[in-house]
Amino acid sequence: MRGEMLSNRYKIIDVVGTGGMAIVYKATDTLLNRTVAIKVLKEEYNSNEQFIKKFRRESQAAASLSHNNIVSIFDVGAHEGIHYIVMEYVKGDTLKSVIRKKGKIPWKETIYIAKQIALALEQAHKNEIIHRDIKPHNILINEDLIPKVADFGIARAVNSSTITLVEETMGSVHYISPEQARGGFVDERSDLYSLGVVMYEMLTGRVPFDGENSVSVAIRHIQDEIEFTVDDLDDIPQGLEDIVLKLIQKKPDERYQSARELIQDLIKVQSDEKAKIAAPIGAKTKSKESIIPEKKTKPQDKEAQKIDPKTKYIAIGIIAVVALVGLYYIVSALTAPKMVNVPEVEGLSYDEAVEVIEDNGLTFEMGESENSSTVPEDHVIRQTPQAGEEVEEGTVVTLVISDGVGEAEVPEVVGMYEVEGVKELENNNFTIKEILRDFHMEYEKDRIYDQNPSAGTLLKEGSEITLYVSKGRDTVVMEDLRGMTVEEARNRIQELGLQVGEITEQVSEDYEEGRIVSHSPKDSEEVDKNSVVTLTVSKGQLVEKTFSIDISQYQDPEEPVEVNIAVYMIDQDSNKNKIYEGSHYTTEVIDVTVEGIGVQYYQVEIDGRSYEPSILTF
Repeated sequence: MRGEMLSNRYKIIDVVGTGGMAIVYKATDTLLNRTVAIKVLKEEYNSNEQFIKKFRRESQAAASLSHNNIVSIFDVGAHEGIHYIVMEYVKGDTLKSVIRKKGKIPWKETIYIAKQIALALEQAHKNEIIHRDIKPHNILINEDLIPKVADFGIARAVNSSTITLVEETMGSVHYISPEQARGGFVDERSDLYSLGVVMYEMLTGRVPFDGENSVSVAIRHIQDEIEFTVDDLDDIPQGLEDIVLKLIQKKPDERYQSARELIQDLIKVQSDEKAKIAAPIGAKTKSKESIIPEKKTKPQDKEAQKIDPKTKYIAIGIIAVVALVGLYYIVSALTAPKMVNVPEVEGLSYDEAVEVIEDNGLTFEMGESENSSTVPEDHVIRQTPQAGEEVEEGTVVTLVISDGVGEAEVPEVVGMYEVEGVKELENNNFTIKEILRDFHMEYEKDRIYDQNPSAGTLLKEGSEITLYVSKGRDTVVMEDLRGMTVEEARNRIQELGLQVGEITEQVSEDYEEGRIVSHSPKDSEEVDKNSVVTLTVSKGQLVEKTFSIDISQYQDPEEPVEVNIAVYMIDQDSNKNKIYEGSHYTTEVIDVTVEGIGVQYYQVEIDGRSYEPSILTF
């Protein structure tokens, strides 16, 4: 895969390691320009859909862990059928390699490494994540000598896929807890057992059990006690030996119950190598046990050994009664059904619950499944009988399994006020993803004008809905544009978020030609954004002009006659405005005075007859 690009982002550089289930590559994250490690699943796992599903879920959960002693998971993805995890690239060596190079690791260095592994486990356990595969191969020591635990969440996916103990798992089985070897219930204390085995190997340079195959090693973890030899213990403080022996107890209840308890004891021995640590019950330590000599009894004289016959018969009778009573209880015990306590399985996955129930000598049956917004899909909602009840061995435990969240139609909330809409969605078991606010011409302030997904969409309960809420109408206060040029007014209108509408002209005594005389809307009015503003522009002031009309130009009879004459000004809309009227002889020239501006037209009418309009320039 060298040189290949995964998901158009990760460029493979080289192989840095190979395991039973994956190959690890050094790669470059081209988006963030950093070096990363990519664990690519082997081909045999890519075809197992159930495994892939659990692998992704567990890896994504582990990606939420953030701790200095945990290898960070950056991404989980797939590319052309290849499933992979993108992780922090740790430049250094595995703890397994360090042990091989050094043989034994000094006890102070062992405490330093173990304490930081325990800190990583504490962080994971707080987040309800069990590693399940603590071993030196999964612990990286970086260049600053800081241990980092890798592969959180991956072992759970592997274990859930019913992988048998074959040679591929040989590396892991040396550190497996007894309950894992039996296929029993696994919790935080299983990780602590494995850490105990790792500490044993660091101190001695060897694993506690070895064998021809994985099965034989697993059986020894179940049956055999782990012990130190005399040579192992030359330089190891008694307290540290007791810590390791407590970690590797067969019964989880006899181990440390949390990583925090372990850390506290490690700190004690680190501070004072003579510190006393409570040794686990039954553990074999290097301390010599006191030998108490057997006390010799003096022979009794023959007279004292003589027994009165009457006393002898009484004693025989008592012994017979005791024997009969004892026999009764023995028979009762042998014939009475064995009683067991019902284990707590609510909240566990179906597979985990079945394992726990069967490990406790009980059987199970499926009740009706139910939707649940709090219990994940395929996990136990309820059990009958309840946890802690004492029942006969073989009793059936009924399990109600979660179908996950149910589906519901998204309700219509458009038109509601924000508070009402949010309440309506929450009452229907939906959640609010975000509320986006904007101005809206139709919906008043605080009303919902849109939603995504829309009403009627069928979604799983708990799905997220985005709401769009009105900030009200987007308005602006109109400014006074009078006196501005047309260009100045046009620019200001656009700056206000308005549009320029019709522009008309009119004569103005107050504003020079080309200046705004009036506008609509008027100044100080509140108007909607994008509204249209009409402008009236000054044509300038009126000018008075006197012009002459030679009547003979219109009528020229041989003899002068008296006629009625009228003069009209014609505006741009062809409307006539009479400016003069009188009686004159056809030989006369009359003067007419009128006010106007620019170029206008006038028309002469004689005895009701209209003549062609003439131009008049002011």
